[in-house]
Amino acid sequence: MQAAKKIEEPKKQFGDQGNELHRGLKRRHITMMSIGGTIGTGLFLASGNVVSKAGALGGPIAYLVIGILVYVLMKGLGEMSTFMPTPGAYTTYSGLFVHPVLGFMVGWNLYINGFLGLGAEIVGGGMILNQFFPNIPPVVFCIAISLLILVLNLINVKSYGEAEYWFAGIKVFAIIIFLIMGVLMIFGVIGHQGFIGLSNWTSESVFPNGFTAVILMMTGVVWSYLGVETVVSAAGETVDPQKNVPKAINTIFFRILIFYVGSITVMGLVVPHKNVSVLSNGYAGLFDFAGIPGAAAIMNIVILTSLASAANSIVYLLSRTLIALSKEGKAPKALGKVNKRGIPTNAVILTLFLGQISLITNFVSPDKVFIWLTSIAGFNTLLGWFGSFLSHYRFRKWLVANGGSVEKLKFKMGTYPIPTIICLLVLVGIAIYTAYSPDTRFSFYIGVPMLILYFIIGRYLNKKGKLQEMNYEPFLKAHINETEIK
Repeated sequence: MQAAKKIEEPKKQFGDQGNELHRGLKRRHITMMSIGGTIGTGLFLASGNVVSKAGALGGPIAYLVIGILVYVLMKGLGEMSTFMPTPGAYTTYSGLFVHPVLGFMVGWNLYINGFLGLGAEIVGGGMILNQFFPNIPPVVFCIAISLLILVLNLINVKSYGEAEYWFAGIKVFAIIIFLIMGVLMIFGVIGHQGFIGLSNWTSESVFPNGFTAVILMMTGVVWSYLGVETVVSAAGETVDPQKNVPKAINTIFFRILIFYVGSITVMGLVVPHKNVSVLSNGYAGLFDFAGIPGAAAIMNIVILTSLASAANSIVYLLSRTLIALSKEGKAPKALGKVNKRGIPTNAVILTLFLGQISLITNFVSPDKVFIWLTSIAGFNTLLGWFGSFLSHYRFRKWLVANGGSVEKLKFKMGTYPIPTIICLLVLVGIAIYTAYSPDTRFSFYIGVPMLILYFIIGRYLNKKGKLQEMNYEPFLKAHINETEIK
């Protein structure tokens, strides 16, 4: 076997007019991004809706099932991204390993779905701030949050990574404190309720609307994990991606188990499920029950920081997706332009502009807008994940057919392809059940026409020869020669 050498061909990624993205994200940046970068409204606010509908036990089950699916998803994406660390991983892998039309569909679905999710994050932040300043309309806060995110994304990728490092650190610290306090309250060490134990898990609270509600809530939970793929897209701007990306991905199951499933379980044990909703999140509610003055307000501030952070991550992810779409002929070339600091300015500004869908809170109740956006985004996320699972299923066959070897992969998912196939079937099942239920059918009616539209446009562009294949030769060469991508 050859001694590992460094290859410089793919060092800079995707850009136009002589400027390219820079590998400015370090190991500590991407590790913290993988641990807490996507924790936002999906956990802090949407979880209230999930627990109130699915129940004190049904909520954790919904997060666990989708969490396992996400873990398999990330292992597959990790395998592909260490072979080909590139921005816009979703669209590139689907287009290269499956079909260009699927790449177009997945890319634009991710983008449109993402700015709906961005709108939800901004709405969530507006709702939190409105609790502190009830006389100021939420729409004002939505604009202020958007301007902050714009500034953070226009500096440089290293500054973005540094901001996310500290944002994520605050979130992780806050959830750890939440878990510790929750466990102490369960055993009656603190709080005015005495020993709680399993007293809040009653026949009426564990599954208040039956187990079918748990399945229905899974579309909302799917949205909660939206942005987890930021780590994979960030591979294109990460130093030593073949070493640092796998290390980051290997922490994901721990994060899901502790921060998502663990905190939702503690919430259900301490806070009665009827006391939580989108507007009354269980995280602040737990601190209220603890009887610590000002703790709930502090938690709301932490949640606000988390929402801004998650929105920041979404803008990063979507702007890099637009670069990939542009380079592959799936979006206007202007969206692929990168400035001297390595920032895709046009893509960032367009993303923030479209994220102003949050401004409809000026005309409709913020909590209703939040549920609409998360439901639609949750359903549409299914296509992106489906495309990624299918890409991973086809990836190894493509690799061998092009002279590569599975044994030479720097990072491999075990027990392939059984988990991937099972997850594909689970996604199909969730989509079918979403269409079946009157409670979630509206997201199906909105999502399916959007997917059909993506297919029609993608098929037309492919017939016209507009869709281009990414240049994978440098990555394949590095793989065959067992050299490192720096």
